[in-house]
Amino acid sequence: MKPFDVAFHHATPHGVMSAIHIPDSPDPVPEEVLARLPAEEAAHARTLKGYRQPSFVGGRLALRRACEQLGHQVPPILPDARGTPVLPGTLSGSVSHKRDLAIGMVGSSVHGTLGVDLEDYGPARLGIADSVLRPEELSAIAPLPDARRWIAILVRFSLKESVYKALDPHVRRYVGFHEAFVEPDLQGGARIALHLANAEGPFTAEGRYDWLHGRLVTSVRLRRA
Repeated sequence: MKPFDVAFHHATPHGVMSAIHIPDSPDPVPEEVLARLPAEEAAHARTLKGYRQPSFVGGRLALRRACEQLGHQVPPILPDARGTPVLPGTLSGSVSHKRDLAIGMVGSSVHGTLGVDLEDYGPARLGIADSVLRPEELSAIAPLPDARRWIAILVRFSLKESVYKALDPHVRRYVGFHEAFVEPDLQGGARIALHLANAEGPFTAEGRYDWLHGRLVTSVRLRRA
């Protein structure tokens, strides 16, 4: 597959996802690729340097393909002051990327705001557990062997990244890992309980995780209770 081609599409209960190959390189994105974006998005992309430029372009191409999957042609998707992509009011969306892949998920805003996160399986970093997990989560994974414990940490880490993105339109601040409790089940779902430091809300949140094409993808749909 060539850089900036579609890698895959995937439908979930939270929304439609599209994935775009991106180059693992800081080289400028070719003009013929930028021409696939609306002029305002392309102009913003030209202001970005290094790896940020292909990540932004891949994310916008992914969001646009996801919108098309839902039958929407949308205006330019520019970032707000906190870097969140701004979609029309009827839609909610989120992007994530790793070194060679960008994903975008879009769904109806009637069902809440969305957060999505993409993670590689390795290398294992068991040492992040104390920074990422609440005490009750650490207790839940403590009996697991190392390989299973790493996957348990990774799924919770990724779901909390998705929680942060879904929450940001509501709270407009950094949300720490310990402000959310996550309990994944064996069917790709997750129970989420928020412990927000500033007592915003209340909110309800639904979490999901999938193993797609060798990657972990999580999503969270959140709304005011």
